[in-house]
Amino acid sequence: MQVYDIPIDHSSRETTLHGTFDFPVAVYHSVMSRNVLGFTNWHWHKEMQLCVVTFGSIEFIVSQRRFLLQKGQGIFINSGFLHTAKPTGNPDSSYLCLNFHPKLLCFFDGSIFQQNYVLPYRDLPAFSAILMDEQEPWQHRILESVQNICQLTDKQPFAYEYECALLLGEIWLKLIRNHSVQVDKLSARNSLENQRLQTILDYINVHHGESFTIADVAAQAALSASECCRFFKKMTGETIFSYVQMFRLSKGAQLLRSTDGSISEIAYSVGFGSSSYFIEVFRKYMHTTPLQYRKHLTLNSVHSDPVNQIPLEDNKEDDNRQQ
Repeated sequence: MQVYDIPIDHSSRETTLHGTFDFPVAVYHSVMSRNVLGFTNWHWHKEMQLCVVTFGSIEFIVSQRRFLLQKGQGIFINSGFLHTAKPTGNPDSSYLCLNFHPKLLCFFDGSIFQQNYVLPYRDLPAFSAILMDEQEPWQHRILESVQNICQLTDKQPFAYEYECALLLGEIWLKLIRNHSVQVDKLSARNSLENQRLQTILDYINVHHGESFTIADVAAQAALSASECCRFFKKMTGETIFSYVQMFRLSKGAQLLRSTDGSISEIAYSVGFGSSSYFIEVFRKYMHTTPLQYRKHLTLNSVHSDPVNQIPLEDNKEDDNRQQ
């Protein structure tokens, strides 16, 4: 299963239900080229995440930490940390993604496991992400366990939930035993920077349908416009303008799938100054027109029809007629 366009709320928190309330574990196979934007955009979630690259190479950015993963390598991403993933080279680069809620590691609320071995490691910038390589024995075992869990959730043999939970417990024990975590001044500074980035993203996400300036964004983080631009580039690797444009494009694609609003109505509602500019940007990044996108990815078929199967037809006249 793949989520082609991650739904987020105003704070960039992913709203996808990963698994079920009584068994919060979910496995996805993400092919980058099939995502709406061609990559996994910035988001965070309460679940912890384990990823293993299955093809090509992918750069993960967790807060401002960058990790370039080749096929066979993996990464642990802690609960609550903003992250993104982009292919480097081959646009069809892919990875397995295992999401699980930390409560599975606690056994029950108030347990010694929760108090001593789970809560102290959550929200720590120094423990935000861990790169895993097949050459390191303990990391290799974790990567194998991730593959085993993926197979178990696919085949679902008797009591597979128990087996998955046991494997997740073993994975967590290896992570906290083999990765030294110290709360130091650098971690404290990183924590403040993460909060500042979250403040900026919150503002953009809430006001993306309005007209605003860099100065408006900077004011939310108590920075000058130039400082804000430098800070955002350092933290995310992209400009504020690029992020806003791609965010608006993603929201526009969602509305094309889920509403019958005209191209013009959707363009203005997500913050584009004109429908023609919306169509221009949409064609540039989606390689199709908004109208053709709507025809081939309806609300009922978005999770079954790969984005990269949309015909690359020139239907500018059709789009202009619908404005």
